[in-house]
Amino acid sequence: MKVARTVAPGETVLEDWPDPEPGFGEVVCRVLACATCGSDVQDWYVARKLPAVLGHEPAGEVVALGEGVDSVRVGDRVAIHHHAPCGVCRLCLSGHETLCAQFRSTRLDPGGFAERVLIGAELVGELLPLEDMDPVLATFTEPLGCALRGQDRAGLTAGDAVLVVGAGCSGLLNVASARTRGVRSLFVSEPDEARRERAVRWGASVHAGEPVDVAIVCTPAPAAIQAAFDALDAGGRLLVYAPPAPGTPLPIDGGELFLRELTVTSSWSAGPADMRASLALLRSGAVDPMELLELRVPLSETGRALAAQQSGAALKAVVLP
Repeated sequence: MKVARTVAPGETVLEDWPDPEPGFGEVVCRVLACATCGSDVQDWYVARKLPAVLGHEPAGEVVALGEGVDSVRVGDRVAIHHHAPCGVCRLCLSGHETLCAQFRSTRLDPGGFAERVLIGAELVGELLPLEDMDPVLATFTEPLGCALRGQDRAGLTAGDAVLVVGAGCSGLLNVASARTRGVRSLFVSEPDEARRERAVRWGASVHAGEPVDVAIVCTPAPAAIQAAFDALDAGGRLLVYAPPAPGTPLPIDGGELFLRELTVTSSWSAGPADMRASLALLRSGAVDPMELLELRVPLSETGRALAAQQSGAALKAVVLP
């Protein structure tokens, strides 16, 4: 099979690898589509993984089953998650399933930017049926699931006033998911006019200093984090959604944090319930993110898709092996 392996930041090569064979409890899927993610091109974050076949937002078709697999059949089209928690450890039981040791150790083999991918036994139960859903639409299952989990971590509820800072793909998915939760008011802060206008079309208003209950920062820029913190009303919650580089201090006022009982939290990845809730929103049309896909390329042009993601030339790119 062909794979697109990233050997260094900005350098992705097409290679021939052996076709994967499923062992007991495992499944092989043909990758139908795999979208790029900002984390695929965040140098400090991805450098520790390289060289590697990236891509963790795939949809595929089951083409081979190992012994003992009866939850899916050959020919099924599925959304594929790249992690699965154990569900029984202290972290899972306390709501931190994405910190679970099994969650962090499970992954796709080799990755979504490949013609085929091996689904380990722990992940097979997380294959979600697409039925007649467009597999390209299904690539949004994981990033939308991340937004849903983040909002849960921030305690977002119906009736909250919410500010989303940054209207890239993650910011817009947070706008869309917050809107489905019946928030009282929804604001966006974004310097790029085209992105800001899109967020407004999606139901947000341009933030003009209104105090908010929840601020979601979808950029690691220190000034943006500070602005989001400053916008919080008493008792407000700040969700740091885009990871600052290690060693970067958060530009927040400790006195204000204490005196106004503010909460600062973060969220990483999506758990099984988030994936299912996300797929349901996509299937129903409650969230329709397809306009964010601004580039479609074959596997041989994966490097171009990643470059477009990094430069901002495309809010989202999808590779079609």
